[in-house]
Amino acid sequence: MTHNIRSLTKQTLVYGFGTIMTRLVTFLLLPVYTNVLSPSDYGLAVLVFVFTAFMNHIYNYGLDSALMRHYGEDPDPTQKTRVLSTAIWMALGSSLLFSGIIFVLNKPLSQLLLPSVDYAILMKFAAAILFFDCIGRVPFALLRLEEKPMLFMGVRLINVIVTLALNIYFVVFLKTGIVGIFQSNVIASCLTAAVLYVVVVSKVKITISGNVAKDLMLFGLPFVPVGLATAAMEMLNRYIVQHFMGLDAVGIFSAGYKLGIFMLLISTAFYYAWQPFFIKAGKKESSRALFSRVLTYFVLVALSFWVVLTVFMHEIINFQVGSVYLIGPEFQGCESMVPFILLGYVFFGINQVFLPGIYFEKKTRYLAYITLVAAGANILFNFLLIPIWGLVGSAISSAIGYIVLAVSTLTVSQRLFKVPYDYKRIILLFIISLTAGFISYSLDLSIIMRIMIVILLPIILRLLGFFKKEELASLKILLPFR
Repeated sequence: MTHNIRSLTKQTLVYGFGTIMTRLVTFLLLPVYTNVLSPSDYGLAVLVFVFTAFMNHIYNYGLDSALMRHYGEDPDPTQKTRVLSTAIWMALGSSLLFSGIIFVLNKPLSQLLLPSVDYAILMKFAAAILFFDCIGRVPFALLRLEEKPMLFMGVRLINVIVTLALNIYFVVFLKTGIVGIFQSNVIASCLTAAVLYVVVVSKVKITISGNVAKDLMLFGLPFVPVGLATAAMEMLNRYIVQHFMGLDAVGIFSAGYKLGIFMLLISTAFYYAWQPFFIKAGKKESSRALFSRVLTYFVLVALSFWVVLTVFMHEIINFQVGSVYLIGPEFQGCESMVPFILLGYVFFGINQVFLPGIYFEKKTRYLAYITLVAAGANILFNFLLIPIWGLVGSAISSAIGYIVLAVSTLTVSQRLFKVPYDYKRIILLFIISLTAGFISYSLDLSIIMRIMIVILLPIILRLLGFFKKEELASLKILLPFR
C-alpha cells in the first residue's frame, strides 16, 4: 500500500506541476488584467470565457474520459490504434462543426450573452479557441494513459509561456484591451494543438470504427450534463452576479474567484493522477483500505493549505511590486469571499476521491444526476444569498454546491463499492481546521497571532491523536523523490 500511495504522490506532483503551470497563467495574468483593465472590461471578458467553459463540455462530449476507459481494455495494438484513431477523428469533425455554427451565429450569440451585439467579434475568437482546445483533449488523455507526465507537462508549459507572453504583449504594450486577451488565447491554443498532433500523429490511422465510436459515445455522453452542471456550479454565478450587481461586480467577483486557484490546483493535480491510479488499482478487496487512506491524506493536505491561505489572504491580495498590485485596487473588494471559494474547492477534491465505485460499475450516468442536483443547489443559493450578502453570498453558494456534490457522490459510490473511510479522523480535521481558519477570518489578528495559528494546527492534531504511529514512521517512505 505504501508503494502505491508513493506512486500516486509522485504522479500527482509531476502532473501537478504541469497543471499548476497551465492554471498559473490565469493567476499571473491577474496583475495584468486588474491593473490595466477596468472591472467592467474584465467582467465582459469573463462572460465570454463562461460561454467557452460551457461549450467545452459539448465539444468534448466525454471523449477523453471514454478513451481512458476503452483504450486499455484490449491489449491488442491494432485495437488500441482503432480506438485512438476513431476518437481523434470524432474530435476533429465535431469540433469543426460546432465552431462553424458559433462563427455563423456570432451576432445572435453576442446579443443573447453579452451586453451588446457590438462584441460579436469576441464570439468569433471563442469559436477558434474552442476548436483548438478541444481537438487537443484526446491527445492529452493519451499521454496520461501512457503515463508520460513529463511530456504532458512540457506541452502544458509551452501553452503557459506563449499565453502569458502574448497577453502581456497585446494587452500591456499594444493596449488592445480585451481583444488582445482573445487573440493571445487563439494563438496559444493553436500552437498547443499542433505540438500534440506532432506527438500522436504516428499512432493515428485514417480509419473510424462504427462500433468503437458507439462505445465511446455511450460512455462519454453522460459526461456532457455532468460537465455542463459542473460549469454551471463554477461559472454560471457570473451571470447571476451581473443580473443583481452589474458588470463591474462580475469583474471583481471573477478576480476573487481566480484566487481560488491555489486550492483548485491541488484538487486538479490530484485528479490527473488519481483517475488512472484507481482504475489500475481495480475493484479488489485491498483497494478499499487503500482508497480510505488516500481520502484521509488528501483531506489533511487540502485543509492544511486552506488554513494557510485563509490566514494570510489579506497579505496575498495586497502584495505589490512597485506600483503593480497582485490584485488591482479597484478589485480588492473580493477579499472577504475568497475563503469560501477555497473551501468549495476542498470539497471538489474530496468528491473526486469518491469516484471509483461509479467508474468500476460503469454507472457514469449517476454523475449527471448528482452534478445536476449540486448545480441546482448552487444556483438556488446564489439567488437567495446574493441579495443579502452580495459577492460573499455567491461564494458561500459555490461552497454549498460542492458540499452537496461530494456528499451525493459518497452516498451513491458507497452503494456500488463500499470503502471504510475513517470518518472520525476526517471530522476531527474539519473541526480543527475550520475553527483555525475562521477565527483568523473573523477577527483582526496581528501577523504574529496568525502565524501562531498555523504553527499550532499540526501540534493540536498530534495532541488529539490524529496521527498514527505507523503513519509517522512511514512519512519518509511516502516521499516520492527520495
